[in-house]
Amino acid sequence: MTAHVLPHRDSPASPPRLAIALSGGLDSMVLLDALAHWVQKRRETGPSGEAVEPMPQPLAIHIHHGLSEHADEWLAVCEREARLRGFAFEARHVSVPSDARQGIEGAARAARYDALASTCLTHDVGWLLTAHHANDQAETVLLQMLRGAGLPGVAAMALEGALPVVGRSADRVRLLRPLLDVSRETMRAYAKARSLTWVEDPSNEDRHYLRNALRHDVMPAIASHVPAYRETLARFARHAAQAQTLLDQLAQLDFEMARVPNVGDEERLQRTRLQGLDAARLANLLRYWTARRGLATPPEARLDEWVRQIRDAQAEASLELPHGEAVLRLYRDELQWTAIYEMADPDDVVSDVVLRWAGEREWHLPQWKGSIVFTPVSEDEETSGSIGEQVLRASALVAKARVGGERWREHAQGHSRSLKHWYQSRGVAAWLRNVPIVWQAGAIVFVPRLGVDGAAQREEGGTRWVMAWRDEA
Repeated sequence: MTAHVLPHRDSPASPPRLAIALSGGLDSMVLLDALAHWVQKRRETGPSGEAVEPMPQPLAIHIHHGLSEHADEWLAVCEREARLRGFAFEARHVSVPSDARQGIEGAARAARYDALASTCLTHDVGWLLTAHHANDQAETVLLQMLRGAGLPGVAAMALEGALPVVGRSADRVRLLRPLLDVSRETMRAYAKARSLTWVEDPSNEDRHYLRNALRHDVMPAIASHVPAYRETLARFARHAAQAQTLLDQLAQLDFEMARVPNVGDEERLQRTRLQGLDAARLANLLRYWTARRGLATPPEARLDEWVRQIRDAQAEASLELPHGEAVLRLYRDELQWTAIYEMADPDDVVSDVVLRWAGEREWHLPQWKGSIVFTPVSEDEETSGSIGEQVLRASALVAKARVGGERWREHAQGHSRSLKHWYQSRGVAAWLRNVPIVWQAGAIVFVPRLGVDGAAQREEGGTRWVMAWRDEA
């Protein structure tokens, strides 16, 4: 604990706030009691006997899943035991869908960590502690092997790491498992010696769940033949984690080799630069890139199909490879992750939206999953492509869906051409073209991803404004 959660002695930083995931079971109650003892010692003296700055009040977080008839009783026990030890306490209720694709266990785990991350961010927690122990580690390794997980799965749980949350920015909260080398038997002996109170979840005896079956039926049989099985599986998990680290480093090198420069914050990979990678190495890169984007690891069959399509695609081919809430796309020899954009349906009728502009900085257009942003141009900035304030105020702006045949010009003296021509010449992909066209008094004023029409750029004095489209898909 001291080595992981406290600032270095030469650091001016204050001790971070700690939180514990408190279920009420034996494991988490042991951690609660041990953490309370550690915090009290830190408040009394430092590691060398010197007085130290008081630790912030730790927080106990209980997640109420609502899956058991005893859930309210467990919450009450957790709150009582936490407050008796001087902890702040917060309970979060979560809803677990019974028909979730990952099963009720997986859905409950995802909901639990999402709620834990949210609570930690709300209370400015630096470290979240969980009571995973050596038996959990061994069970997890074996469970992942039986499920056919790759190295990230069989590497199991690290002593320290990031919260396993998809789609939430919880990077400033670290996860710590301080009991990972402690056996369940040792924890039970500690609990009895300290006369601790805990709750028993009847579902832990249900062999219908594979983890419970391993715990009650398989692990005792293994222990009778290999008493040191926990240490052996933990060593295997460490080796798997080391191997995965090396694979990630290789993927990082391949990623930087293929990365398209000068595209801002976007991440694009040049497909032709990946052609020299064999199938296994390309799969490793795609797996790494998926994780880098905060997406779930793709199943092996899906990953193999991605590799096949990317390697076999013709030079000018376009690909759409959906995955969760994102799409991996190949367009003009560049791979990129995008949101799921809906293509315009010619049979859909999208109502016009009218704005009498009066200085607004944003015009929200949820029908098209985006907004038009108005930014004033300062006196020392280039004004090309901008529009005068008098023009904006002259009459109402109308956002309309594309119907085909619209024409746009880049400059006042330029030739007008079809939007299809401009989109193709500027490399605007087809999935990005379902956007509104802004009209004013029967003339086009602004086209997203192209800019202000040349005819609307006329000089009329006063402040000038830049119009830009912001995706919110």
